[in-house]
Amino acid sequence: MGSNVDIKELAYDRSGAGQSRIRPGRQLLTRYVLPLVLIVGFLSLVAWASRDLLFPPRPVTVVPVFSTMEEVRREGTPLFKAAGWIEPRPTPVRVAALAPGVVSKLLVVEDQWIKSGEAVAELVKDDAQLARDGALAELELRRAELDEVGAALTAASIRFRQPVHLEAALGEAEASLAKIETRLNNLPFEMRRAEAGHAALKADYDGKLAAKGVVAGVEIDIARSKTDAAEALVEELLDRSDSLKKEQAAFAQRRDALETQLKLLADETKAVDEAKAQVKAATARLAQARVAVAEAQLRLDRMTVTSPADGRVFRLIAHPGARIGSGMTQMAGHDGSTVVTLYLPEMLQVRVDVRFEDIPKVSLQQPVEIDNPALSSALTGTVLFISSEADIQKNTLQVKVEIPDPPSVFKPEMLVDVTFLAPRPLERFPEASQEVKLYVLQQLVHRGDSGPFVWIADRLDGVARKTPIQTGVVSSNGLVEVTDGLTVSSRIISGGSAGLKNGDRIEVTSEDAVLGTDAVSNDGVPGTWNRLPTGDNR
Repeated sequence: MGSNVDIKELAYDRSGAGQSRIRPGRQLLTRYVLPLVLIVGFLSLVAWASRDLLFPPRPVTVVPVFSTMEEVRREGTPLFKAAGWIEPRPTPVRVAALAPGVVSKLLVVEDQWIKSGEAVAELVKDDAQLARDGALAELELRRAELDEVGAALTAASIRFRQPVHLEAALGEAEASLAKIETRLNNLPFEMRRAEAGHAALKADYDGKLAAKGVVAGVEIDIARSKTDAAEALVEELLDRSDSLKKEQAAFAQRRDALETQLKLLADETKAVDEAKAQVKAATARLAQARVAVAEAQLRLDRMTVTSPADGRVFRLIAHPGARIGSGMTQMAGHDGSTVVTLYLPEMLQVRVDVRFEDIPKVSLQQPVEIDNPALSSALTGTVLFISSEADIQKNTLQVKVEIPDPPSVFKPEMLVDVTFLAPRPLERFPEASQEVKLYVLQQLVHRGDSGPFVWIADRLDGVARKTPIQTGVVSSNGLVEVTDGLTVSSRIISGGSAGLKNGDRIEVTSEDAVLGTDAVSNDGVPGTWNRLPTGDNR
């Protein structure tokens, strides 16, 4: 207690020398950086807490994945049985009447073997026979018309090659012209003769007139009349020259026209062309008549209905007295022209009515056993395809089964028992084992460039995941088998997926738990989504 304490040593030095020891970087960190970090963190915390209010997630609904236990059995193990009926494969052959008519008589019976082209039925032929006779008469008439126009063409061709009628007319014109020219040439001589005669008679008349007291008056009158007649002849010859020249010009013009007509042969050419056209028209009418005869003969031949192929008679559709082939004729299951139906005994198949709950156990080329009391042992067949024809009353779907070598006792519509066997599995199992199968609704599977995918709700992160999957068989109840990409705990987005992108925030509003149960409806009606494929056997 006796030690001395120097209070000055405890004093805080506020001088500049002391302040120089404080680092400027520490002041920047404490004054600016640390408060800014606290503010940003606080704002981020507020934004993260209020993100649901500012950017609400998309509400969606989800459904669970369908799951079922299937027992994988060895190849050949019976799966289930179903009833079936034998039918022609692929379809019966219809023997149809190619022309309308009334059935006169049937020439075959059921189960009769017929060959291609063999007569099956006969129709009433009276109308067809009369039509054929009328067509033959029309054909003969057209042949006569062709002969007539052919004769006209021959005559026109002869007149064209040898136009003697024009040559004769030209000769007559030239002869008439020659006569006129001869008369014109003789006219001067006739004029001189007439003038000389007139002068002589004039002199005689003047002499007698001078001796009037000596010559009788009658002779003077006779001489005067002769003189007047000679004078008239001279005047006539003077006028005849002009008329003869006009006739000469007319005959010359006619001769030139006939020469031009003989050179051109226009009328004869026209006559030949018209005759050729008439021959073509007559030939065409003759061809039409021949076609009409062929049609009438074809219709007459079609009054006998023949088989288009070899086969055994399945059903007799038409009966004697029935009208077939017309548009108003209708028959149950057939059109109005069917007479009989055929089938090939070596081409048969089985139409099996399979229950809806057994459809997932059926696959293509699956082996089956076909049994019938008429057989000593069951036959082995294969599944051809699953048809799209369902019976809503029996809750069944038709499956077609091939019969490789049908026995002779098999007939269409025979009832058989079909046992579906387990097909060859991908891996051989020494014993039956259980296998979990996953299914999803077919409408929830989307198709993209990379293949099928589904939208999965990731509840941990609250986002939507675009998950690629691999699909298997599609069952008849609208479920698709998923072989890869999903688990039993996956939840598939069923509502609100329109426009959804990978990683979008979502909020699950509801989940349909019924769809995920393993309950199976007793009636097995397709379209009830709570029905899973039972698939206890494969």
